[in-house]
Amino acid sequence: MGSTRMLVSDLDGTFIGDEAAMRSLWRDLETAGIFVAFATGRHLESIQDFYASASIDRRADACVTMLGTEIWLHDGERYVAAGRWSPIISEDWDAGRIERIMAAVPEAEKLPLEWQSPFKLSYFLDELSSDALADLESRLDAEGVAAKVVYSADRFLDILPVRAGKGEATSYLAALVGVAPGDVVTAGDTGNDLDMMRPELGFQSIVVGNATRELREHHAPGVYHARAAFAAGIREGLEHFGWLSPPYDAPV
Repeated sequence: MGSTRMLVSDLDGTFIGDEAAMRSLWRDLETAGIFVAFATGRHLESIQDFYASASIDRRADACVTMLGTEIWLHDGERYVAAGRWSPIISEDWDAGRIERIMAAVPEAEKLPLEWQSPFKLSYFLDELSSDALADLESRLDAEGVAAKVVYSADRFLDILPVRAGKGEATSYLAALVGVAPGDVVTAGDTGNDLDMMRPELGFQSIVVGNATRELREHHAPGVYHARAAFAAGIREGLEHFGWLSPPYDAPV
């Protein structure tokens, strides 16, 4: 791909949120030759809608969609499925069994079909306590179900294959395009971004200034907490890591 550095950013509330800062950041990322990937709960069609609604000609070099259950590479004209990700994450995955278990959780409201996929079961579950979340994980484990449970923004519950998620998908993508873990920076604003901020992955990470409690409380080696929000927070983090220089008109 010709780049030795990769930014993997959540979309809503991170890359999106301040249009002027976003456009400035994207221009400077392109100038610096940094590979840009979006890692989001959105599906690919929704990202295409974002490009159209914002009248953006640029395209991310890759998209990690549906919370790390799909990976797409842009070939210069369109997005194509990357590698053999689906066979990797499908092992031991039993969506039907998980749905039957979740049917016994009456307070869990299944999200519309648009936000479901063969490898992602999504629910609305308001203000789930850490104890209740641990209980759900124990219930799945007791049933012999291998799955990853992701809770974010105090309302969204997603259940994924145990090998999926933003973190594993980012690792796979980086290896696929030949970028070392130490040359990857991830950025996010909610709990579903924690998966790509785990120290064992070897990435550096940016928590933007408008982040939710889950990320504001996440302190680990290589994680930078920006004061600025949205894309300006990404820029602040990339300046901190030495990937971008401050704008000429930035205060000294």
